[in-house]
Amino acid sequence: MSKRADLMVTWGNPKHVLAPMVDGSELAWRMFGRHYGVHLTYTPMIHSVMFLKDRKYRQSCLQFAKEDRPLIAQFCSNSPEAFTEAARAVEPYCDAIDLNLGCPQGIAKRGRYGAFLQDDWELLSKIIGHASTHLTLPITCKIRVFPEVERTIEYAKMLEAAGASLLTVHGRTREMKGQEAVSIPVIANGNIQYFDDVQRCLSETNADAVMSAEGHLHNPAIFAGLQPSVYDMSLDYLRFAEKYPTTLSIVRGHVFKILHHALNEHPEFRETIGFAQHIKELRLYIDRMRVVCANCRTNTVNDLPHPHWICQPYERPKVNNSDSDPDTKSISAKKDTDRQDSLVDQRQLRRETKRNLKQARRDQSTACRSPCVYCNSNLKGNQCLINACRGCCWKLDPDRTNRCSGEIKWMCGYFS
Repeated sequence: MSKRADLMVTWGNPKHVLAPMVDGSELAWRMFGRHYGVHLTYTPMIHSVMFLKDRKYRQSCLQFAKEDRPLIAQFCSNSPEAFTEAARAVEPYCDAIDLNLGCPQGIAKRGRYGAFLQDDWELLSKIIGHASTHLTLPITCKIRVFPEVERTIEYAKMLEAAGASLLTVHGRTREMKGQEAVSIPVIANGNIQYFDDVQRCLSETNADAVMSAEGHLHNPAIFAGLQPSVYDMSLDYLRFAEKYPTTLSIVRGHVFKILHHALNEHPEFRETIGFAQHIKELRLYIDRMRVVCANCRTNTVNDLPHPHWICQPYERPKVNNSDSDPDTKSISAKKDTDRQDSLVDQRQLRRETKRNLKQARRDQSTACRSPCVYCNSNLKGNQCLINACRGCCWKLDPDRTNRCSGEIKWMCGYFS
């Protein structure tokens, strides 16, 4: 059996892959994706040095479930030793270790990792070679293509020679298949918006599997060939978020992605969903939004290929590079500036509203509390059994032998 077939057979011949996404591919979303046709998942990108040095960061990354297999844990690194040491810690919980060579963001440039390592072939060879020698799991790489097809193929062959067992290629083209292709499995990634794109990509690129990121965020059922209601999908995701808990900010982020087009039609729900403090609140607001949307018959804000209550991709506005007229460019630049100013104003308004909401809650909490019966200067604890503030409570019971329920709750929250 060939190296390509051997690895894919071991994993059950996965064809549909969920991309690694920071704040986007947490355990709840991975399990949600598997419910709708995902075969192979990735963890969010993990910074290897932070993973080794920061205990809280390390704990936040360690979200695994036995049902979430096969799973690839992705790290970014520019150190052979740090990459290998961090990967060794997660070996029992996953099926492969991925080196991110595709992240194009500014933070990757400053940290010299991701796509900004693709020109340092000597260092990459050391990182992959060191890991493949010292780890039991296969090493994979997520890469971007070079402008020249020949250089991309040479790059892929170098990674294979260094010890990579699988490549995920962002921007793979039909010219890359054939006799010049590497012998290890290749996953194609980039602009997968509909299920038809999945089938066409497999056919035209000869890839072993197809990965989706942005398209999956807006339609989590893309690999099942479905385009369900955004309300059904949002509520279904909340079910997984309750089963596999994560931070509420991540949950809200996913809900906003699914409801993107619907919120453009019903912007009055944007703030209520954004300020929801519990999953139960999110469920309530989504149900209310569904009731309002039941009266909709067409799209009024955006020209979409489908009704706004149906899951569909968000297509970014195309940039017209053919404009050479200075006046046209000036008008376009002014529109961009106005739009940026508008976005800044909206962000400031959201922040101000959020601050006011927090202050109102603090004021309400303070108004309901009475002073400490011992010092009469501080407010008593909400759950203190002897109506004391925290300072007086410690003075009255320095050995901590008679802790009240409120303090026990606080201590557990502090040290957990």
